[in-house]
Amino acid sequence: MIDKYNKLNNLSCDKKNIVELGCGPSRMFNHSITIDKIDLETVDIVADINNGLEFIPDNTIDEVYSNHFLEHVQNLEFVMSEIYRILKPGGRKIGTVPHFSNPHFYSDYTHIHFFGLYSFYYMTKISSLKRKVPTFYNNLNFIVIDVRFRFYSSFKIRNHIKKIYQIIFNMNGYMKEYYEENLCYIFPANEIYFVLEK
Repeated sequence: MIDKYNKLNNLSCDKKNIVELGCGPSRMFNHSITIDKIDLETVDIVADINNGLEFIPDNTIDEVYSNHFLEHVQNLEFVMSEIYRILKPGGRKIGTVPHFSNPHFYSDYTHIHFFGLYSFYYMTKISSLKRKVPTFYNNLNFIVIDVRFRFYSSFKIRNHIKKIYQIIFNMNGYMKEYYEENLCYIFPANEIYFVLEK
């Protein structure tokens, strides 16, 4: 682990502490702590997150962000446990992952994990969805604040239609479950946006 700008010594209870995991060449927030295993200009801490976040103390982070990162980690349960550990009570994990119906998901050979509507409900003891999933695989107990499908296209004209899909299929829990059970291979989703709270 290399803390290039001594950011870890500036963690404070008096301010909002934000971490971005797997930020790559761009960062979302100027005041966040960015972590990636590739030493890019935007990266504050160079570390392989597959080895954990032991350099961040328990209950010190307000928000953890990642965009299209979790599908690359080797041990998802371990990484999510580390995120849970470093979050303050009431802290949030916010991010996006590709939906399993995304036709481009399989093109990237570095993708290890699949994600669907129910994936994050395996990390909570309480579910608002009709279909229940086992909750005994791990000790995580996130509160699922939001899980929604996102639709978009590289072809701009198609985005107008995909915005309609996004509104309809995210209307409520019933429509989300109906979409994933019956329609996801007809109208593939690009990604899942999620918000989890400790």
